[in-house]
Amino acid sequence: MGLGPEPPRSVHTPDGGVVLDIDRGRIFSLNPSGSAIFQLLEQGCTDDDIVSELVERFEITPDVARSDLAEFRHSLENYALFPGPRRSEQE
Repeated sequence: MGLGPEPPRSVHTPDGGVVLDIDRGRIFSLNPSGSAIFQLLEQGCTDDDIVSELVERFEITPDVARSDLAEFRHSLENYALFPGPRRSEQE
């Protein structure tokens, strides 16, 4: 009897991160912004909080941050790494 799917494991540095999908034997590398987004999602941050953090940390506009977050979420969902509903205080 299995305990269910193993959540992805991740390691992060200022240069980016690595995500290990244990169930499927896959490894993904992340750039610094992807690493930041992944960590913030793991912490349960809202989309609005993530956008604010990206704007501050990477000196980008809120529109660019929202676009990057949406694209990253889409990739995570495609690889079944971190599926889940969008978390936004605006929804």
